[in-house]
Amino acid sequence: MYTQFFGLREKPFSLSPDPRYLYLSDSHREALAHLLYGIEQGEGFIAITGEVGTGKTTLCRTLLERIEPGTEVAFIFNPQLSGFELLQSIAAELGLETEDRNRREINEALNRFLLAKRREGRRVLLIIDEAQVLEREALEQVRLLSNLETSTSKLIQIILIGQPELDTVLEAPDLRQLRQRITVRWRLQPLTPAESREYVRHRIRIAAGEPRELFTEGALREIHRHSHGVPRLINLLCDRSLLAGFGATAHQVGLGLVTQVERELRVGGSHDSLTDDAYHRKSAWKRVSDWLGKGTWLAPAATVAAVLLAVILILASVAPDVLGLESPTLDPEVGAPPQVAADAEATPPAALAPVESPPPTRSPAVQPDLRTALSRVSPAAATARSLDGVLSAWGVQPLGAELLSTREAESTLAAEGFSVLEVKGLSLAELASIDRPALLMLRGLDEASRLVLLTRIEGVTAHLLGLEGVSEVPVDELLGQWDGAAKIPWRDFASLPETLRLGMSGDSVQWLQRALEDVGVYAGEFSGNFDAETEASVRTFQARVGLHDDGHVGPLTKIRLYEILERYGDEPRLRSGS
Repeated sequence: MYTQFFGLREKPFSLSPDPRYLYLSDSHREALAHLLYGIEQGEGFIAITGEVGTGKTTLCRTLLERIEPGTEVAFIFNPQLSGFELLQSIAAELGLETEDRNRREINEALNRFLLAKRREGRRVLLIIDEAQVLEREALEQVRLLSNLETSTSKLIQIILIGQPELDTVLEAPDLRQLRQRITVRWRLQPLTPAESREYVRHRIRIAAGEPRELFTEGALREIHRHSHGVPRLINLLCDRSLLAGFGATAHQVGLGLVTQVERELRVGGSHDSLTDDAYHRKSAWKRVSDWLGKGTWLAPAATVAAVLLAVILILASVAPDVLGLESPTLDPEVGAPPQVAADAEATPPAALAPVESPPPTRSPAVQPDLRTALSRVSPAAATARSLDGVLSAWGVQPLGAELLSTREAESTLAAEGFSVLEVKGLSLAELASIDRPALLMLRGLDEASRLVLLTRIEGVTAHLLGLEGVSEVPVDELLGQWDGAAKIPWRDFASLPETLRLGMSGDSVQWLQRALEDVGVYAGEFSGNFDAETEASVRTFQARVGLHDDGHVGPLTKIRLYEILERYGDEPRLRSGS
């Protein structure tokens, strides 16, 4: 109804879980990163919880679009089933026959199916939404499914998604076996005031195809105040406010329209979360009226003053904007106030502090150590940043993704024409001798590994890309978190076979002979035959550049050849001054 009036292609605040509209707040970004990382690492159990309306289902739909092709997925969205019914539903989702089969027969068929998929190199993923309603028998069935494994890995990965009650259920003593198997766990949080504003703008931008300021700043603050940062409540308020704006022919929704809509929703009982103001209004009036009721002895002038005070208190609790008051939690420049633990001792307001108290001082920023910095970034975010660093170093347009799995990064490199040399057990000196930026797996405080790009080595300093707040670390610190494995992207400009060796022939060998002549180690004919003379020239070249002189032309020999041949231009280097 209002879409054409506001220049929108579709309704931006639909309650359906459309992955196109997913806004990655810090909490949602971390949740998606944990999901992608857990799946990639083959973790058996993953649990994601969040309050009603915080975007769990949308996050799940987005995950299904991001996982690698070929993954078999069983999605159970209504798990209020007995243990056997749940087993039947899972088998049916995976395309297995369940009719007239007992529990043992279904389990055997499921096990055969999972083993077949493992041999094919395919993952099998079970996602259970609304998992907080699972009965004990069904939860036990889920635990038994996790026993299906080979000697090295799980045959099925299980993701439980539910409301915070799921955390309470999992803490039950009789479910400790299941709880101990959950290796990745995350709680979704509501949006902050700043995130709420960006969430609204993000959805409008998707629906309009371009940025549009359809809400004033005051309206956006009011939306967050009444929704408490819950995306579903933001959608409801925004949708009704745009409808009200259309009815009032207002091309921008202001605070007054949002307040009016919120009042109508509250009176209509659309949702409980919009009743807080009614409670505060009632409480403010009750406090004053109780005080006035006890004050029959007050003089008339004092009574008038008390009534005025009551009006001020009510207005301050209901509509601070009327009195020119601004709540610091709603200031768009300040954002949300620091959160205090529920059992923390209350701190008196700054206004009540003694006048002579010195102003608080701020400690100078201290750069975190490498392990701490690694733990502050999700594996998928580190991979995305490191991939962009590789692409930029080679003069390729960065992908700009916020989250990527290692497989997605490798697929992107392959699509951009890169080869990746994977090596293990290297020393830093050996890595420096290869002299190319390298992707290293580094382990943080949480024992999870991140793919980080080593861009340069200068003396005792290593330059890294992919972390927050840390770009340079001492080499010794890097060595403490690195196991000697590296992925080194490089360009195979001539598209040669993986290895050229004695006895081979063809255009690739002829290219090699010309290249060896260019670097001054070959004087024979360009026959295209990898003969003894060609092999001897390869050995001479390898010895000259410090490689093992085995006479085979593999990735390292090619990298050195391309480096010396001027026609292939400059390539990014790892060592300073090289």
